[in-house]
Amino acid sequence: MADEREMKQARIAFASLCEMLDSHKWNYEKDENDLTIYTGAAGDDLPIPIKVQVDPDKQLVSLYSQLPLEVPEEDRIMAAIAVCSANYSMVDGNFDYNLGSGQILFRLTSSIRESLIGKDMFEYMVFISCGTIDNYNDKFDRLFKHEISLEEFIAFSKEG
Repeated sequence: MADEREMKQARIAFASLCEMLDSHKWNYEKDENDLTIYTGAAGDDLPIPIKVQVDPDKQLVSLYSQLPLEVPEEDRIMAAIAVCSANYSMVDGNFDYNLGSGQILFRLTSSIRESLIGKDMFEYMVFISCGTIDNYNDKFDRLFKHEISLEEFIAFSKEG
């Protein structure tokens, strides 16, 4: 359980996140009790749902985006290889893959422990995540629709 100092740090971070979104006139819903933001972005091809949560206990801010696609059961091993390939060249954040359900989630996490968290860090988290997701979500979608091969996906991933 977070102590008073950790809760204060988490609330400051949450307020800074909201200020950053407000400064960009970004539409979002917030749960101040749970220190969670629900929002999204319009990508070039697919929508980008976004959840940002401040965890006072772990002193982390985590951005999550569930890709709006599901891997067909017969392609789930191929998807695991594709996710590994995408993650290998990523500078920040990663795709999590559930082999059982076929769902892919993007996640980027940053520590707020004993840190002064400002708008710049949250801008980086949101915008780099949206760019990365938008860069890959249509490639995953095309792979699972068999419009591109696994080899083509891997070549794209190597380009960064």
